[in-house]
Amino acid sequence: MNDVIVVGAGPAGSTAARILAQSGFEVTVFDREFFPRVKPCGGGLTSRALSLLPPGYSDYIHAQPTEWIFEGRGTESSRSVHTERPYSHIVHRASFDQWLASQAERAGAHIHTGEAVVAIQEHTDASGYQVRTSHGTYQARYLIGADGGRGISARLLGLSRPKNGAALEAEIAVAPEIYEQWKNSVTISIAHYPWGYAWVIPRRPVLNVGVGSFRAARLPLRALLQEWIRQKLGAQATPIEILAHPLPYRHHFATLTKPRALLVGDAAGLMDTLSAEGIYSALLSATLSAEAIRDAAENDSPLHLYDQKLKQTLWPELSSAAKIGWLFYPFPGFWSKLFLENPSIIEQYLKVAQGTAPYSALLQSGRNVFLRHAHLRSRIDRADLSD
Repeated sequence: MNDVIVVGAGPAGSTAARILAQSGFEVTVFDREFFPRVKPCGGGLTSRALSLLPPGYSDYIHAQPTEWIFEGRGTESSRSVHTERPYSHIVHRASFDQWLASQAERAGAHIHTGEAVVAIQEHTDASGYQVRTSHGTYQARYLIGADGGRGISARLLGLSRPKNGAALEAEIAVAPEIYEQWKNSVTISIAHYPWGYAWVIPRRPVLNVGVGSFRAARLPLRALLQEWIRQKLGAQATPIEILAHPLPYRHHFATLTKPRALLVGDAAGLMDTLSAEGIYSALLSATLSAEAIRDAAENDSPLHLYDQKLKQTLWPELSSAAKIGWLFYPFPGFWSKLFLENPSIIEQYLKVAQGTAPYSALLQSGRNVFLRHAHLRSRIDRADLSD
């Protein structure tokens, strides 16, 4: 019997597997795809995520932009903010995820790619789980669901599933001289995308371009993406491939554990609902999950310590981001105008991304600007995060 089975070998699953294997646990990881696999994602690592990675991550960074371009409405509505050190570190998810999985394997975890989990059943004596895959049946004392926002582990475990927005992205091959113009900056536009945003991210030697929304059900994302590409790169720009991916998130905390199972990363819906950044949450929740399983195994106790650790560390940040996003996204034109007129808010956001300031500082900085508009005072103070 395995000590731990991990469903999904993305950043969260591979990180949890690596830490547990290093601690002496017998760990098996299943991923339905073969590596290297295509993983739609802008690939932005915030600076605070780097400390959660094993040595060697720098070999997989394709760009380190120090300029952040925020666009509002109109062709002249933009603001550039420069940082002394990179606020984002861009990776290619296919090679980055494969490297993380190889680090878990190097630590002693067994990585099964091309093997999909199809059923999860708790032992009748609650001593662990039986996991059936496309290749066989396995047993484990503990289980980690790390199979993304549309994975099956949350449903099969009977745990709360995240909400899902959606994004479309494309890689654009550009001439070297064009890439040079973009290589040090990330461009974000918010004013034309209800509950969402568009981006251009440099990822040597291509540009990653996309649009996304947390409420995408009736949005023509493909048409919006094509227009965004035309606007930024011209009608001649041709996508290599257009890919879709979910944006899994929560506005309210829900338990993510069973006595011997838990959810991490996108499977847990731990995406930042302001910036849509999810890799930091994946890495941190994976680290906390490994700590919780080690503690449970040592003390023969349930895994609820994981929920407690999330509430103490990650959730306060995600809750603040959700509050800001709930106030921001319904009125992007109005807020973007304020942001463009008050670059200190943008600068504060970049400090959050770099890990040098908490979201509460951004919330306070934004509040100081928002409260100049008295008609918003009561809504900010009594923000209700329900849909």
